[in-house]
Amino acid sequence: METLPASLPKRMARVILRGTSLAWGVAACLSEYLLRRLAGRLPEQTRIEVLHRWSRRTLPRMGITLDVTGLPPGTGLIASNHLSYLDIMVYSAVAPCAFVSKREVRTWPAVGWIATLAGTIYVDRSRRSETHTIQPEIQSALASGLRLVLFPEGTSSDGSSLLRFHSSLFQPAVDLQAPVSAASIAYTVHGGNAGTDACYWGEMTLFPHLINLLGKHSVRVAVKFSHDSFRFSDRKQAAQQMHHEVERLRLAGVAVAK
Repeated sequence: METLPASLPKRMARVILRGTSLAWGVAACLSEYLLRRLAGRLPEQTRIEVLHRWSRRTLPRMGITLDVTGLPPGTGLIASNHLSYLDIMVYSAVAPCAFVSKREVRTWPAVGWIATLAGTIYVDRSRRSETHTIQPEIQSALASGLRLVLFPEGTSSDGSSLLRFHSSLFQPAVDLQAPVSAASIAYTVHGGNAGTDACYWGEMTLFPHLINLLGKHSVRVAVKFSHDSFRFSDRKQAAQQMHHEVERLRLAGVAVAK
């Protein structure tokens, strides 16, 4: 009779325990949204605070530890690289944030549901006109004083390089002269490869990827915020400058990891 590897029962136990914790966190977050909505209007600031609270409670129960360098800005646009479906929960755990994200996130179970209820602004990158259509929503979020996280690459990657930034989504910040700052996010998987085990990109399938991730010993997430913020008069200049700033933060994190 073939015996199971000694580590397999532990991995299965972690998947069950952490998967249950994720389901609990999502259910609790959705329940709070529903209860607050039944009690009356649900302002955007309240929405992102609910997501912040439950992200902070849920990530540690999933074996995910946060290391944060710098302070998130109080308001304005934050440009960041994009690696995983976890990015939204990670940034939300650090501070209450609204998001601009790709349309596919809306269909993701769990993360997509709570991201939608938190007021995430979705963009369809396959339609060039879409970026112009959602600009009033971005401008409204910035004008109301929200902390808005933008993933200007337009898609997630394995973290080995920083993709080109799309400039059109910086236009609302240019029009409002809103402050724009940089942030970077990076994953380290104990006993695994962050590029495949934590980062979610290409043709990967969500549930197998999540189950594999939950079975890992532990995951650390390094989030870095820049000290400086910028105001721009041109969206292309904004995209170029913020690409440089995010890349600087990203490479600093890589150097430390080595």
